[in-house]
Amino acid sequence: MNNLSIRTKFLILGIIAFVSLLSLALLSMNINQRGFANLHHVFTDFKKVQNLQSNYIEPLFMLRETMLTMVMSPNDDYKKRADQKLMPIFNKLETMIEQAPEPIAEQWIRYKELLLTTRSYALQSFDEGSFMNAVSAERDAFYTLIDSLKALQEDRLEASQSTFSNAEKNVIQSHYYLIAGFFLIAVISFLFDSVIVKQIVESIEKVQHGLQQFFSYLKNPAKTDEQVFIKLDHNDELGKMAQTINQHVASVQERLNQDRLLIQEATQTVNHLKEGKFGQRLSLSSNYHELNALKDVMNEMMDSLEQKIQEEIKQRSDQEKLLVQQSKLAAMGNMLGNIAHQWRQPISEINAILMEVEAVARYDTLSQEKLLTYIHTCCDVTEHMSNTIYDFQNFFQPSKNKESFSVMEACNNAISIINASLKYHNITLSYDYAAKDSLIIGYPNEFAHAVLNILSNAKDVLIERRVLEPSIRINIKTGKHFTIIRIEDNGGGIAPENIDRIFEPYFTTKHAKQGTGIGLYMTKAIIENNMQGYVNVENTDQGALFSIKLHLPL
Repeated sequence: MNNLSIRTKFLILGIIAFVSLLSLALLSMNINQRGFANLHHVFTDFKKVQNLQSNYIEPLFMLRETMLTMVMSPNDDYKKRADQKLMPIFNKLETMIEQAPEPIAEQWIRYKELLLTTRSYALQSFDEGSFMNAVSAERDAFYTLIDSLKALQEDRLEASQSTFSNAEKNVIQSHYYLIAGFFLIAVISFLFDSVIVKQIVESIEKVQHGLQQFFSYLKNPAKTDEQVFIKLDHNDELGKMAQTINQHVASVQERLNQDRLLIQEATQTVNHLKEGKFGQRLSLSSNYHELNALKDVMNEMMDSLEQKIQEEIKQRSDQEKLLVQQSKLAAMGNMLGNIAHQWRQPISEINAILMEVEAVARYDTLSQEKLLTYIHTCCDVTEHMSNTIYDFQNFFQPSKNKESFSVMEACNNAISIINASLKYHNITLSYDYAAKDSLIIGYPNEFAHAVLNILSNAKDVLIERRVLEPSIRINIKTGKHFTIIRIEDNGGGIAPENIDRIFEPYFTTKHAKQGTGIGLYMTKAIIENNMQGYVNVENTDQGALFSIKLHLPL
């Protein structure tokens, strides 16, 4: 080393310093490139999240809203219009789901089946079935699919966070490389121990300090908003390099701050959307065209979404009011029709009593005792009519909870509702009950409705086919584990091609104004789904035989 000239020594030092500084510059550029790459990855992940929002979640909500509009439409024309709007959304989702992960596709298939079922119900005017399906099974499948998509969004956001964490690790690793380089330069500079070397060392230390500040800033940009600056005023190569680094660092810092604030604002806005909070808009800008384009798209999306939500709220409110009013009118009509059959005989009886009182008063002496007898008889009849209203109120009140109830009593309640109509049409009703009553656990009013549906169906068949001596027979038998209720008519039975479809929704052989095809379907649903029993039908020599099999409590 002593034989080397100072020029050579400085040349060696210069070469070493040059290599070291060049390495630092390349490392800085590499870190910048990695930072840009990581920002690109974060942006790409965010675009994936946005893709899930715009191509899956939003169309799903639109599909759901359109389906509810179709279900709540007051007539077939509105339903067809809603269906025309529904199917393009459905087909688009069907295409997009093909690119989704397998669990999402499986949940879509489940939801699609329920959706198409609801659509089929609505198009066939099965309003009760479409409404119940839309607010129960279809709704559950819809929110299960939405939850899965939101979970996928969370996973992709976590992937973005992981990318940022990897960037932090790379910065730390580069920091270690810088320290090693600076240490080597410090050792070599110490050997030369000269003013120039000391000046070089001081310059390098200043550059090092500035770069450390920059790397610290890259590790956590949100921690400080102060500008990173290398304080080096020399006119030598190091001074010029420091100026260049300061310019690049200032530019990078400014861009990172703008992008960080925009990403934070976008993330906060997305979180507000997930929580159902609207009204916030993105106001910041970025130096990247893609981020600005994304900001504009998000703002337009939120404007459109808010407008659609307000319109849908108003439309849904109007439809719900109309639906409630129509339901009340339909229920009132059914009840008045049944009460009319029940009151037909009592009113005739009161009319006969009044005619008899008039005849006695006109052609004979009307004693006080006889008048009181007539009055008591009329009071008994009116009390029976009042009890009829009370019975109808109790019968049409749905059972809220499962309870123990008498099978015979429930059957008698159903008979009391339809008995007047059967007598009016000269239909004989006979029943053979078991010697010992049986108690089961379930919903008594729903079970009575199921029995009433079968009786009503038998009555309609007997009237339609004009059977000479129409009759219905009810038989109840109780075994060790089951109670069996059999209801048989002499209406000639069910056509073989229809017997397997008799419990399908909307299936009816009646005229459109006489039947909806939901009575027996509801009977099967009540017995098998709500009470875990069994119901089936078969033809006999006389007509059709419906059998209901219920479990006895252990």
